[in-house]
Amino acid sequence: MRKYFVFFILIYLAIIPLHYSFGATTTGFIPGQIWYSKDSFIEGDTVSIHTAIWNNGPSSLSAKVEFYDKNVILGSRDIVVPANSLKDVSVSWKVTSGDHSISARIASSSITTSGKKENITISNSTTETDKRFIPVVLNTVSGKPATSGDIVKSQLDKATSSLDSIVPESISTPVSDNVGAFDSFRADTLAKITETKLEAKNKIAELNSVDTKAPSKVNGKVVSTPKSVGVVDATEKPITYLKLIFLSILSFIFGSKLVFYAIIVFLIFLLVRFIYRKIRNR
Repeated sequence: MRKYFVFFILIYLAIIPLHYSFGATTTGFIPGQIWYSKDSFIEGDTVSIHTAIWNNGPSSLSAKVEFYDKNVILGSRDIVVPANSLKDVSVSWKVTSGDHSISARIASSSITTSGKKENITISNSTTETDKRFIPVVLNTVSGKPATSGDIVKSQLDKATSSLDSIVPESISTPVSDNVGAFDSFRADTLAKITETKLEAKNKIAELNSVDTKAPSKVNGKVVSTPKSVGVVDATEKPITYLKLIFLSILSFIFGSKLVFYAIIVFLIFLLVRFIYRKIRNR
């Protein structure tokens, strides 16, 4: 069992660096940066691409956010973020097949103080690029687009076709039929995990906002004064970070069909081996 334990530890260590950089309190895009209305989608789907801007300043922030796929602009949105607030911004995207590099940038920004508008430059004005490959959708015999469940079921039927003569129909048929149910469970669970991750990210942004007071001017210079942090805040932040890391691991597992079904097969293998050894040792 040691090699299986090491395998899962390696997966865990590979995921942590991708999600451990949360915590920036400067004005601009939040960590995590790009996410989608659903994490699993195929060619032809329409999804929303999301990001969020955190305004750590004492004045209202106005910004124009542009979304890109490589160098092609997908759309832009004007957004107003109140002082010390977090605001979501998104565009709709009709998914096409092929390689995609999704990102967003703040094209222009300004603050409004005492009714006066002033253009500013934000250092954290570009998101990281989210790279995805979307395969071409295959069609079923009826001409309708095949779902991921249809594709997995088709491959499973091919793989088990040679066993039809030796495996009873009462066993082989439910196996392929239940693949669709497994995939629906995976997609539903992933949607719930994604929603909970967003809540955790927003909570982290709120906790970070109490680390510093709104900047004040002293002798013409902007000064940030640290705020006192209570015991609840001191413990809540690391717990929220751990929760986010745990949710990120689950999101990785349920968001990847390869990993999800590999784990399912691995667990079934362990169960079958356990039952076999029990029977053999009788």
